[in-house]
Amino acid sequence: MKQERVIAILDFYRDIDKTVTMNERVIRNLEDQYYSTLGAVNSDGMPHGKGGVSNPVERVVLNIPQSVSDTIANMRRENERLTAIKGEILSELNALNYREKAVIYGFYIDGLQWERLSQRVNYSPRQCRNIRNIALDRLAKRFEQNKRISRYVFPEK
Repeated sequence: MKQERVIAILDFYRDIDKTVTMNERVIRNLEDQYYSTLGAVNSDGMPHGKGGVSNPVERVVLNIPQSVSDTIANMRRENERLTAIKGEILSELNALNYREKAVIYGFYIDGLQWERLSQRVNYSPRQCRNIRNIALDRLAKRFEQNKRISRYVFPEK
């Protein structure tokens, strides 16, 4: 695996929590819109008899378009996949030694510049770049050996 791919995976890792949060917000909005029992009540001002659908659960189920149910289910599955791949990436990152982990987290996850990162880890910017290169090579090997990470299709930026 090339270093560019490892960098793309690390960039993806940084955005996983934001994506999951956004998906959960969309799911909540769809559920509020379609699963609300108030939306199923026929409030046209006319009297309605007891015949037909009177159970609130039945009214809710009848009001939900199939595409909305499918969208909610797909987003929940996507959140599960994202959480699982995040755990895999995290376990591979945790296999690095302290120096490598500090540099990778600082530069790719926290988004620090080399100068700020070098102050944080007490190495020169040049040493930080060298540590980063070694860590990226180690991660490339580990990511390639991890079946879940190597098979996952990461989105292109």
